[in-house]
Amino acid sequence: MGILLLSYGFLLWQRKATAPPADMKLYFSVSTQLSEGKIPYRDFTVEYPPLALLPLVIPHLLTAGMTLDYRAYSLLYLLETFLLLLLIAFTVQRVARFWPESLSPWRLLAVYLLLVILSKDFVFWRYDLFPAWLTLLAFLAVLKKQPLLAGIWVGMAIMAKLYPVILVPVLLVYYLAGQHYRASVRLVAGTGLAVALVLLPVVFLSGSQVFSFLTYHQLRGLHIESVAGGLVLLGHLTDLSRVSTEFNYGAFHLKASGVESVLKALPGIFLAGFSGLLALGWFRFRREYGQTGTVSADSLLRFLLGALLVFISTNKVFSPQYLIWLLPFVLFLPVKPIAWMGFIFLLTTLVYPVFYPQLVDPTVFGVLLLTARNGFFLFFFVHVVRKSRPSSSLQNLSPTALPNG
Repeated sequence: MGILLLSYGFLLWQRKATAPPADMKLYFSVSTQLSEGKIPYRDFTVEYPPLALLPLVIPHLLTAGMTLDYRAYSLLYLLETFLLLLLIAFTVQRVARFWPESLSPWRLLAVYLLLVILSKDFVFWRYDLFPAWLTLLAFLAVLKKQPLLAGIWVGMAIMAKLYPVILVPVLLVYYLAGQHYRASVRLVAGTGLAVALVLLPVVFLSGSQVFSFLTYHQLRGLHIESVAGGLVLLGHLTDLSRVSTEFNYGAFHLKASGVESVLKALPGIFLAGFSGLLALGWFRFRREYGQTGTVSADSLLRFLLGALLVFISTNKVFSPQYLIWLLPFVLFLPVKPIAWMGFIFLLTTLVYPVFYPQLVDPTVFGVLLLTARNGFFLFFFVHVVRKSRPSSSLQNLSPTALPNG
């Protein structure tokens, strides 16, 4: 698998090195300024949390501060991506040991490789593999009954991409459902410790400017690929001449009637959806724990995925690389939902980059293609969180039993 990934990535690099993606140009700029000794957030603007700087600067660290042009940087970054893909594959295999009904090791790797290929236009050129790997490590720590370590991994993931913060309430519900208060305290303590260890040195160097990345995202408009953006486009399907887009904050955003109302409504929709998910998780975990004395790995996995799906589907931004957040977790679902996710990956690649011009300058075909992708995404969410009949082997997985205390 490693040789296939590396060969495939090298072929992609030959094409991207002459036409660099916008994100890669940004990564190169950030890494170059860091290698020159500039202080992030204070001396130059960064739109990512502090730990995100680590995967961006590694190519310069590997060359001991030597000057790199973009072509050399992108090749080293590709090698770093290759390493992250292997680390995720290795961690997936470790999780599979706690999962008697997962695919066989070779089939698991084959499905993983297929999903990577389907997402080739964004998985190789975004740093989202890094926080995705950290969240998978947190899940593995939970399976091994190590809540403090799980919190540390989650805290590091939050400092890399922010989105994993929504996984913390799900894990708390998981522990509290069995009245295991010490485990929940360790989880929170580990998360807080990791956040503090990453954030405090940067605050010391940059002051309050380190939080500028939060303001950056607050000022963004309604992303053209978001679920809400797709609904706005669908509402204007009969007269797309009334819709336009503008490029700012590194993406295309919609300009149309109703956009401001949608932006105001989205936070409330997220809170309602996420609260409902947590309530359902509490009920499901309590019932399962009362019946079997444990909460199955499958149930926990589905609600962690559910949290990510709620966040993505109610967010004002839905970049293609957000699917990378789901990649390590969907591998442990039954074959049918894995196939659904593969189809969503394919539709996302068709939306971006294949037919993206038909969204930037909206056409009926472009809007319908986006609507199909978003519709299947919402269907996948319902399929994941609905109650399924767990097998006895999954119900009684001792590694996922809540820790004593």
